[in-house]
Amino acid sequence: MNSDPVEIYMNKVQALANAVDPNKLIGALGRGTGKTTGITAPRVLRVASLMPREISIISHNSFVALMTNVIPVLLSAFRQEIRIPDGSTRPMLQEGFDFVVGEKDLPHHFQKPRYPILEPERCIVFANGHVLRAVAVDRSDSIAGSSIVHGIFEEMKYSNGEKLRSRIIPAIRTSRIGAGSEAHRCHLHGGITGVSDIGRVSIGESNWFTEYENQMDRDLITDILSLALYVNRAQVNIHNGQKLRISEAIVKKWSPLLSELRKSAVLYIRASTFINRDVLGFDYFQTQKDILTMSEFLSSICSIGDRNRDNLFFDLWDESRHTFEDSYKYEALDRITLKESVNIDAGFLKYYDRTEKILIGYDPGNFASMVAAQEEIKANTMRVLKEFFVYPPDDIPDLARQFNAYFGPAARNRRIDLYYDRAGNKRTDKRANETDALAMKSALESYGWSVRLMNLGQRTIFYWEHYRLWKRILSEIERSVPKLRIDANECPNLVSAMYCCKKVPGATPVELDKAPEKKVRIDLQAGLTPQIPSALTYLIWGKYSKFFPGMSEHYNAAANLPNLTV
Repeated sequence: MNSDPVEIYMNKVQALANAVDPNKLIGALGRGTGKTTGITAPRVLRVASLMPREISIISHNSFVALMTNVIPVLLSAFRQEIRIPDGSTRPMLQEGFDFVVGEKDLPHHFQKPRYPILEPERCIVFANGHVLRAVAVDRSDSIAGSSIVHGIFEEMKYSNGEKLRSRIIPAIRTSRIGAGSEAHRCHLHGGITGVSDIGRVSIGESNWFTEYENQMDRDLITDILSLALYVNRAQVNIHNGQKLRISEAIVKKWSPLLSELRKSAVLYIRASTFINRDVLGFDYFQTQKDILTMSEFLSSICSIGDRNRDNLFFDLWDESRHTFEDSYKYEALDRITLKESVNIDAGFLKYYDRTEKILIGYDPGNFASMVAAQEEIKANTMRVLKEFFVYPPDDIPDLARQFNAYFGPAARNRRIDLYYDRAGNKRTDKRANETDALAMKSALESYGWSVRLMNLGQRTIFYWEHYRLWKRILSEIERSVPKLRIDANECPNLVSAMYCCKKVPGATPVELDKAPEKKVRIDLQAGLTPQIPSALTYLIWGKYSKFFPGMSEHYNAAANLPNLTV
């Protein structure tokens, strides 16, 4: 890796993180602060540079998220054009010369890693032999018995803190046989780097990483920063050929102490998006304030967590019970390499039965959404496998195209039962000659699916009826009543939006608050409004209305249902 000086812009938080450079660095930072490009990427390069031939890991809760989001952004940071002092530009790292991705056979000029490279298709290898492995919390068994010098964790709010501490962090060690080696002397040896914005507890995200704030010694961090800047000025002088004698003496004398201080340091940074206000501009924050709910604005922009579960429409919703995370057939995913462009479809889903029909809940409208599910008859369970949504200029044909691109390649049974709102049977100004339901049926059948409309002639179903049925479904106190399980990896907006559905007083005992659909900008509605949960609600009613408890108090007492009087 080229060590020549380059010009790189950093905001104050990025500069602080890179100047202190502690053994443990945790950043709770708002969106738009440059977490991956300005903190994670430089730390990866520093870990790799200072500990040649060793192994570090980069981790996320989901393997799919690592492959489709995290690694591409990291590689983009490596490949970015940077300015050097003579005014010209070059890539920060040159692929094939400074690093390779997913390669089993390394270039001849690369140093040999200390240990054999396991799963090379999951690795980024640098020219000095350092190996960066992509490891997900849901696949942590892949590093059992490994010796890891540093762990880097992205979007920690999505990870279960207890799983990460028990499955990943114990592997951050190296054999004592190498004690005294260059790696063991490095201040980053055995350390961690973690970044995330503050999670919204009300929608099931976790802020477990904030506990590191209590481990930080502020006086130590102040001392490290002062000494780091002092040594850095001397290093700059040496590079510029100024005050060579005294500057070299400063670096020689104080660098060992600086390394020792960093080795025992924990730096916890909490900062809002406002730290990047010079780059983003005032209009960015005004726009975010206008389009986000206050809860989303406080967590995503201001890095202030929330705990509001009050007045939920789905008041028995329990994410830990009603969702699942073991989504994929990992033997199929294991054949994918970092070199490939990853496109996950239903063929990778653990619980998708390609021989069975698909149940779709459909909420038509300007923002249109669908959820796709299947029943497990023996387990008396409905599994929601995937969410889809579109908004203008996209419309029904685009929604059907999404569905077919995901399920089409794997399906053998191409039958669909389509459940939707009564409004789907009405003609609209947009489609004067056909209903939304018929338009969706036609769009899906153009791809070879056979679609049965399940709600023709349906009466109006009131929110209080949906509410009472949902309570019975979610309570899970009767064996005869089906259970609901939602794929948390493939339906993230649905899971998030379940917490955004609130009860409001209305003409009937219970109404669903639809105001967010008018307040939230349409391109942000997926996870912040009742739109996608409504699609699921139509599916649940269509399939399970026979379990609706009705108004009979005698029935409620006999079934021993909790708090069903409304």
